[in-house]
Amino acid sequence: MPVTVRTQSLAAPEGVVAPVVVLAPHADDETLAMGPAVERAVADGLHVVVVLVTDGRASGARAFTGLGVAEFSAARDREFLAACAALGVPEEQVFLAHCVDGALTPELARTVVGTWAGLFPAGRFCTTTWTDAHRDHAALGAALRDLAPAITGEVRFYVKPDEWDAPTPRPALSTEHAPRTRYLAACDEYARVDHAAGRYGIGQLSVPGPFALRRTSDESRWHGLA
Repeated sequence: MPVTVRTQSLAAPEGVVAPVVVLAPHADDETLAMGPAVERAVADGLHVVVVLVTDGRASGARAFTGLGVAEFSAARDREFLAACAALGVPEEQVFLAHCVDGALTPELARTVVGTWAGLFPAGRFCTTTWTDAHRDHAALGAALRDLAPAITGEVRFYVKPDEWDAPTPRPALSTEHAPRTRYLAACDEYARVDHAAGRYGIGQLSVPGPFALRRTSDESRWHGLA
């Protein structure tokens, strides 16, 4: 069964056959792991679709905000949408799958990937690597790896800056550089605090170290299947 999407229609836009489909496990992964790559794809004139897979409710940062689960999830969505806009991806190309954070099983991850692979089998698919230390990140990477035979386009598995030098067995990494500094503006959206606007700087509260590393580099690093 296809995963329900909380925003606009899943119908493929007219004339779009092979978009770049970015599957972000949580709000901020599109920036931390893939920000410069997303910026590069937009600058190259490619049609970029960004999918936020989970609702973010399991983040330990909620304790610092005083928000209820629903309010916190909505605040994370606002950060995510603002960061995508900063990277150059318009809201009509951004989707919220809203799988429950902390409950992304391998089976559900395959359903998410399969939904988008069925829509765009010729697309370039990007997500976090199956070697990632975070269970949800690894689950999406493993799902894309396992479903890659059904995709005629390229598949890419991105490594977070804090794991670039980890002694983890994985395929050799390739590098993409951002053409400008949109990825820095995306980082800023995750640090913005404006309670009247429903903004709490959740990304920065949650993972300050990875954001500091992202700000020091305009690279995204990824590997293929082998």
